[in-house]
Amino acid sequence: MRVQGLEQRQQIYEHILRFPGSRFREMQRHLKLPVGTLQYHLNNLCRDGLIIQKRDGEYVSYYVIGLFTEKEKKLLSLLRQKPIRHIAIMLLTNNELNHKRIAGELKLSLATTSWYLDKMLESRLAKKKRMGKEVIYSLVNPDEVAKAIVTYRSSFLDAIVDRFIEIWER
Repeated sequence: MRVQGLEQRQQIYEHILRFPGSRFREMQRHLKLPVGTLQYHLNNLCRDGLIIQKRDGEYVSYYVIGLFTEKEKKLLSLLRQKPIRHIAIMLLTNNELNHKRIAGELKLSLATTSWYLDKMLESRLAKKKRMGKEVIYSLVNPDEVAKAIVTYRSSFLDAIVDRFIEIWER
């Protein structure tokens, strides 16, 4: 029993190492572990100083200790959210977009798109400027965002990320 527990803990640690910023439910689905088992091992990994949990609103993300700055943790936590990741990729490939175009391409309501854009503005991932009656959005630090997406592309498991990487590498 003890050996199996250690193997599970190692598996969880390696998952967090490979997928920095992983969230509980994401890990639970990927590793196919019971909720209680995963929670037990995460608590032990935190207690032993191997990983850290970072709360971002209603989400808790996990990171291996010592590998990321607070800024990098915040960026990875935001990019773990599929709509924010897709907006970021749209802004990387277009530089500037208005709210209506972002909503249209994501096939989200204007209100939902506003919620994600506000979150990006609040965290200083994106910025906005007014051009007449229109509000235009862009990324504050596009190189940093692109680097994070390229570096951790395998952890996002997303076709849009794959397409972005193909374009980026050309």
